[in-house]
Amino acid sequence: MMKVWPLVLGLVGGCVTQTSSPPDYGNGGGYTGWGSGYGGSDGSTGYGCHADSECGSGLVCARTGECLGASAVHVIHVSWTVNAQIASAATCVNAPELELTFGANTAGQFGFAPVPCVEGKFTIDKMPLGYTAVQLERQYDYNGGASGTFDSTGSALLDLPY
Repeated sequence: MMKVWPLVLGLVGGCVTQTSSPPDYGNGGGYTGWGSGYGGSDGSTGYGCHADSECGSGLVCARTGECLGASAVHVIHVSWTVNAQIASAATCVNAPELELTFGANTAGQFGFAPVPCVEGKFTIDKMPLGYTAVQLERQYDYNGGASGTFDSTGSALLDLPY
């Protein structure tokens, strides 16, 4: 990815920033909002829907703030290791807080930050199907990290080089 995009997308939108909750969005975790733009950029959460009740009949509020049919969203899981080792306080010492950026095959990006490295997994319950790629890197450090695509089960396993 071009490194100019963080600046451009940072001007367009932001992401939710939670520091005390596990990275489990939609399955009991503490992320209560959503965001758009490059992971780590700040911005308003005023765009789009925030709950299914704000969408029309038969629609759900995707985590991107769009009202979509239930068949247009799915659960995704991003799991990671650090230098082929399980994420832990010891292995995450060089990257304690991460950024997750999801890419759509049409256009746009959507992200979350900070994501605690030690968790080793991030789940989103209502991600639009069009988001097929994921980038994981140190927060505010766009030189490195790991990227991948989701498999048919909605899972991606990444290995951070830090």
